[in-house]
Amino acid sequence: MNNISGDNALVYVDYTDLLAKILHALQNQQIFELSQRLHLQVNIDKIATHVAASQVQNPLGAGSRSARSATVNISPGSDARFQQLIGQISYCIRQQLSSLLGNTEIEEFVAGMVTSLQALTGKPSLNFNYNFSSHQGLQKQRLTLNNTNKEKTQAELLLKFHKLTITVQNTREFNRHLQQGINHYIDLHQIGATTAQREDLEYILEDLEKDPNSDFYRLQKIVDTETLGKLKKQAQVNYLEFLLENVSTSGSQNEKAIIYLKDLIRRLKLIETYIGNSAKPDGYYLVSYGGVSINYRDMFSRAEVYEILPIIPIIEGYLGENKDEEKGEIEFVFGIKLKFDGKVLSLGGKNVFDYHLNLLNPDSAEHKAALSNEATKETFVRKVLKIAFLYYFVFASRQDPTKKEYNLHQELEYDPIAAFDKHVLTKLQASDEPAKQKLFRDIYKYFQDLKVQVKINSLKVLLRNLLKYKSYFSTREFPLHISIKHGIVEENIESCFKNNTLFKPVLRTNPKENLKYIALGQAQSNTNALCTLPGKITFSDIHFFATDDKQTFTMDYDLRGINALPILMAPINNSICKRVYEQEFQSRKLIVFPYGEETNQYDSIRGFIHQFTYSLLAYICLHVLLKHQKMSFVPILRLHLHNKQDEAPTEKFLVSLSNVLSHLLNETHRSNSQGVDIRDLQSKGQYKIPNVMSSLYSVLPKKFTFTNTNYTPQLDKLAIIVVSSRESDRKWGAKDKISNLMGEIIGLRLMNNSVRVQLLTTFSDNYDDQQLFTHPAVIVENVAKLYKMGFRHFAYIAKAPYTSTLHMTQTEEDDGLFFMSREVIEALKAQHDDIKIYPMFFDKYYAIKPDKVKSSSLYIQDTVELTNLVEDSSKQSVVFFNLFNGIDVAGAEKYYNGVISYATLLNIYKGILDDEDIRTGLMYEGSLKNDILQYLTLFHFSRYQKAKEIHLKLDPYDKLIGDNSVGKLATFAHMQGKTEFNSLAFLTLVKKVLNVKE
Repeated sequence: MNNISGDNALVYVDYTDLLAKILHALQNQQIFELSQRLHLQVNIDKIATHVAASQVQNPLGAGSRSARSATVNISPGSDARFQQLIGQISYCIRQQLSSLLGNTEIEEFVAGMVTSLQALTGKPSLNFNYNFSSHQGLQKQRLTLNNTNKEKTQAELLLKFHKLTITVQNTREFNRHLQQGINHYIDLHQIGATTAQREDLEYILEDLEKDPNSDFYRLQKIVDTETLGKLKKQAQVNYLEFLLENVSTSGSQNEKAIIYLKDLIRRLKLIETYIGNSAKPDGYYLVSYGGVSINYRDMFSRAEVYEILPIIPIIEGYLGENKDEEKGEIEFVFGIKLKFDGKVLSLGGKNVFDYHLNLLNPDSAEHKAALSNEATKETFVRKVLKIAFLYYFVFASRQDPTKKEYNLHQELEYDPIAAFDKHVLTKLQASDEPAKQKLFRDIYKYFQDLKVQVKINSLKVLLRNLLKYKSYFSTREFPLHISIKHGIVEENIESCFKNNTLFKPVLRTNPKENLKYIALGQAQSNTNALCTLPGKITFSDIHFFATDDKQTFTMDYDLRGINALPILMAPINNSICKRVYEQEFQSRKLIVFPYGEETNQYDSIRGFIHQFTYSLLAYICLHVLLKHQKMSFVPILRLHLHNKQDEAPTEKFLVSLSNVLSHLLNETHRSNSQGVDIRDLQSKGQYKIPNVMSSLYSVLPKKFTFTNTNYTPQLDKLAIIVVSSRESDRKWGAKDKISNLMGEIIGLRLMNNSVRVQLLTTFSDNYDDQQLFTHPAVIVENVAKLYKMGFRHFAYIAKAPYTSTLHMTQTEEDDGLFFMSREVIEALKAQHDDIKIYPMFFDKYYAIKPDKVKSSSLYIQDTVELTNLVEDSSKQSVVFFNLFNGIDVAGAEKYYNGVISYATLLNIYKGILDDEDIRTGLMYEGSLKNDILQYLTLFHFSRYQKAKEIHLKLDPYDKLIGDNSVGKLATFAHMQGKTEFNSLAFLTLVKKVLNVKE
């Protein structure tokens, strides 16, 4: 059943014992209950609870510790039994339902349970009613990056964007310079070596250069893969300097905040000085807490360490890169935004500063709980030690800003290094645990007494006002050198001979532990370096202006011929839920999946067994019910007794499961899922319910008609194929893996001068990496089906293949394009010579809105203008479309607007795709480009989920890509808590077994 070869180095899984116990429980208990032929109750929670109370063999066996993820790599000895048990469980479920229905066939019964969507049209209600109203006056407005307004009035500035460009030079010369640097190091530091020993060292270096698996190339790979992260960390500090240079110093209103900004920059630089002090041995930075040891030098050499600060730049949005092979120069372009001490929803809405102080406080409930949980303890302790270091370095002071005697300028004189070494480091180096807890308790109180939050608030106001400035900030370059420190070289000559290498053993361990040997400094010679690479960090201020080019259109649901089979997941034994259930659903035909609340208290073993069992049985039950039905819409509504911030594992699991089920059902039917917290329906129901129902029905077909424009689409059909993947099987520290490939296909058709947008299907299958990025058969098969349906134009979309390397080790065969690789595109094209495939990458960045944005959609599609965002001199990556919406985002991000940026690839697919087709469809002005980008915009609008004030949905791909994607939601912990189980991958395998069995 699997696409995966049984001959691999991954951990095997064997579900025989667990499946056998599920089958045995099913054979002894009827799961279906019919109420007045209106409600079919599916009591699989009882089976799952029963099996979870049993002794079940761990499916991972002895390999549980080595598996990072393990799901579908079925052991060869259990594969046949696995298929047999899945078939028997399915047969048992079908028999139970047939027995309940008597003389009525399952297919006939289900056909009687469906309701036409026309019959569900009405005032929005929890009982699946929705008004499906038409939305008039939707608008899209073109923006320009060039203010060409010749009138006396100033063109309206709608958005501005700070672009970060990171450039690294001389990458082609790295190996030669490294070799010269090592020879120079030997000359300087091995003075006592004999002539013969020197010659032997040179022979070792020659051997290292010849062997592609040697330490020489291992160091090259570390520089290749880890340098960009260091540069992004440096860019966070440089961005604060860039902003400081543009702050107005006139008047005294900004004086305090300017000092705080200067001090933040100063202290972040001192952190780099502190951990980079070559006079201190690595052991000096070793600290511990709760039995967990970490090295501060290693920890603070990493790229992401500053991101727990309340105010810090966040680099978000990969816009592209430009590689000049001849010069050996590579340029990366990113978006950047500021984090503004926003709310952390997982702790009652505390702001970032209070949230992290609370974690540091040993008396807090969160600290105590995390410290006592063995599964999360190590991660938590690392976080606590990181907070102690970073917050002390940045916020420790002798000054209370609320006191009369406050001396503002003394903030810049405080020495956090001396204070940290004296008051913090010595205690964390020791073994006195109560003293460490007292230290954390004292820091917690110390920062409250110092009124640190007052300083943060002052700085926040300054930076927010600065972002609103409408004048241009001049482009600013920060030149620098990337250096490889001498410290990576083995000093002991005997060790060099013994190990046949010139480098320290740490080079062969975790690459992150070698970050301390990569240093960034100002562009000047470094006497402590083996070699250096020059580079620069550049910030540019890009402005977007309004134009008079606008289009308006209407959006209508197209419900013709669509029937619905409503599904309800609810804790129906709870008194609150029981009341809502009886009030709202008594007369509605629906399938009910009850769940209980006691499972929230399960440990990791019982939790996994319960979730595995519930998932498997829910999918097979729906498979049995829908097997021979005409295409139906299956809305899955969840009733919750908690919200996203509450710790309710069962409800989080049901969010996961309902999304997985929807994705699988969408292959042959149509489905979507949505949840609602029912505790506050009386007070908030009139606002919540319309949005809940709008979101639930957001995947239904929609029809767009243009109203006040001469624009008439010409393209009769466009298929949008969106792809993503999620790991399902992998060992810790290993490259080999199995992934679940998932995707969806949207069809846009021109019908009577209107454009119909419809989800055509979803897909999923499991592959190893070789298959995944060369010949993903499930996509190839779907393209062939679309071809038979008359589609010839395909927008093939994946998230931008974010790169973290300098490409110094990349081979020609490894193009780093993943789903966009030459092999994949060639497989999709197959023998269809007349199809046009338009490869598209997307990513999101953030723009600042000085004033409220009124339009529901803003866009730029002028390719020449968009080169201001990223210009690739090799012309391989071209940004061709940017989409914005006018939504005011609540909370800390309300000063930014998200922007989706689309790019395509040229000069990549020679002999496979015609570049001229890509240029005509996405770059050159003309009717085909206008139609493709128009259809792409309409797809964004079709996915908007609110009931009123319709805007385009900024990220219509979030169900497949990102933190709320089905792939991410599908993962939960195996029995021992540290290995991931991918339920979408597993149920994809179950689907294939059932399809073959039947």
